[in-house]
Amino acid sequence: MSILKNITKRNIKEARSNAMLLLIAFVCAIASWFIIAMTKYPSDSKHISNIPLSRDISGTAAADSGLSVIECNVDHISVSLDCSRTDYNRISSDSLKASIDFKNITTPGVYTLNIKVESTNDAEISNLNISPSTVRVELDNYETKAFVLKAKVPNISGGENKAINSADITCEPGEVNIKGPASKLASIAECYAVSNLEKTLDSSYSLNSDEYQLFSEDGTQISSDKLTFDPPIVNMNIPVLTQKTVKFVPQIVDAPSGFDTDCLNFTITPETAILATNNTETKLPDKIDLKLRISELDIGFSKDVLISNLLMGTNITNMSDTDTINISLNSEGLASRDLTVTNNNIHTTNAPHENYDYTVLTQQLLVKIVGPADIVNEVTAADLDVEVNLLGADDSMDQFPYAVTVSCSKYNNIWSVTSSTVNIKKTLKEGMTTQAAAGSNTTTTKTG
Repeated sequence: MSILKNITKRNIKEARSNAMLLLIAFVCAIASWFIIAMTKYPSDSKHISNIPLSRDISGTAAADSGLSVIECNVDHISVSLDCSRTDYNRISSDSLKASIDFKNITTPGVYTLNIKVESTNDAEISNLNISPSTVRVELDNYETKAFVLKAKVPNISGGENKAINSADITCEPGEVNIKGPASKLASIAECYAVSNLEKTLDSSYSLNSDEYQLFSEDGTQISSDKLTFDPPIVNMNIPVLTQKTVKFVPQIVDAPSGFDTDCLNFTITPETAILATNNTETKLPDKIDLKLRISELDIGFSKDVLISNLLMGTNITNMSDTDTINISLNSEGLASRDLTVTNNNIHTTNAPHENYDYTVLTQQLLVKIVGPADIVNEVTAADLDVEVNLLGADDSMDQFPYAVTVSCSKYNNIWSVTSSTVNIKKTLKEGMTTQAAAGSNTTTTKTG
């Protein structure tokens, strides 16, 4: 038994000794491989993705010129590089800094600039390959500019017989300060405070804006990207107007006595307009007169009238889509004719002074008449009443021109489109002295 135990102990001791030798040999082998690898292959290649690209411009000539990065088309880059085996595990996306080379940039513009990469932990790198290697950068000065605000409420309408005029909506405050790239601010022509609220109003209303909308000179909408607004919202006051559809009616302002204005047939386009007011004391009319002079109404007559001119001086607003209306004479069945009137048939009335005679010097006057074709050809010069109404005339000169009016009492549907003057001579009546005449300033009804 003793011999057996001795043999067993010796075997165990030898096995332990062999295991130790095996471990030492394994460690030596690894060390030998490492030494050989480091000696023969001292560096290795590495690829790193998703490295953030810094846009920091501070400390550069561009920053000293007041420039800022407005837009950059690259956010992250990738690199391939060589490094020592000892630094291999020290190099990662966190230990590399990617930045833009702003060297020698001092003016606003869009540039293609190089990207540079450096280690932040002193790890040595070589054979650096950056992808992408360049970046497109927009640089500009940031400025603040004030813009007058207009209001836009596309989804708000008036109730029955009510209307909203966008030009009457006010914003508080009336201006907004916009901060952003100088070139973008320069392109802004109009700034709107906008509310997208949907509502029907019967009385005045206030609400806050939802957003700003910007437009260029040609009406193109400008993005609000890279812009900040102060204040971010404004209060909008919306007055509600009372509205009414009003008809246009022609009115002849100088029709001769006895003339039948119903014989004139006009076409008016549009025939009506929608008018509104926010003044409770202002009554909206049922109609608006389009005033015309009889001498205007030649065959083919057509005239444009601005509604804004008709409403000038009132508290009434035109809510129609157009400011222009056209009135034209329906000339079907009408004819015109020229007649020559001698001065024997031209009479003066309302002489400024009773101590003077007023004589028509013009020997003949060409008069153009218009009316139904079957009647115009029957009219003679003797049928016409040609009058020179001297009421209010300036007769400081012995001779002066004055306008005539023409009518035709024989026919109530014949009118003249003549707008002419005749020469008038003023002479002192027989037996009157200049001093006596100067002291008299009475008016007679007819002098010739």
